[in-house]
Amino acid sequence: MSAGTSLAERYGPRALILGGSEGIGAEFADLLASAGLDLTLVARSAGALNETAARIRDAHGVEVDVIELDLTAPDIPSKAGDIIAARDFGLVIYNAGATHGVNLFLDQPVDRALNLVALNCASPVAFAHAALGKMREKGRGGLILISSMSGLVGSGYVAAYAASKSFEIVLAEGLHWELQRDGVDILCAVASLTDTPAMQRSGMVEVEGLTPMDARTFATGAIDALGSAPVWYAVGDAAVEGMRAMPRTAVTANASAMSAQLWGIKVDN
Repeated sequence: MSAGTSLAERYGPRALILGGSEGIGAEFADLLASAGLDLTLVARSAGALNETAARIRDAHGVEVDVIELDLTAPDIPSKAGDIIAARDFGLVIYNAGATHGVNLFLDQPVDRALNLVALNCASPVAFAHAALGKMREKGRGGLILISSMSGLVGSGYVAAYAASKSFEIVLAEGLHWELQRDGVDILCAVASLTDTPAMQRSGMVEVEGLTPMDARTFATGAIDALGSAPVWYAVGDAAVEGMRAMPRTAVTANASAMSAQLWGIKVDN
């Protein structure tokens, strides 16, 4: 975003936040509403959606719509088209995609892996395709995809999740190249371990010396990075380059051990 241009000027009048009922999504909503953008929040839980929407309306006086929607549903392409067509969105944030059911790939039903593919691959593609055409015509707008450090390397116990989050990083890189000439900003914001209700529900345990990032801090960093690069790593570029410098098998082994530790899985030696 160029100096002197406000968020509302660059990405208004309305933002669509998919996975906007709590955690990082709710923090995005609060930050954007404070900048004067109206909002449409999408998630599965009507209760959490309405609670967040009411809080933001009271705090900032903006218009907030809510849509209860399962982002893994097979008709998402048509639903995405309908949602995008109904409003003038200058910014779309795809924040859905927490991991659940952590275990070895073959010790879980295949439906869990396919659900992650739908949530983290198919649905972002559908919303990106529906939204970016309108933004390209206007010559402005933005798309933020939320990925995870898990997407940088294969990992046991979260194999399908890690693979699906890698998709979002690579998708953002390609879309950034294609659309930067059209004035549309694309960013994949890559989160480290972040303190959210979804993380707490996943069964993750506390690990000594590992402090989750604050969701507000992450959302603020992502908005600040939008327009400056295709990928922003919450942990910093130096930490990412350190991972890339290690042998791939060693990084995978380390990531798998960390996954086991975070979810309290006993590993047989």
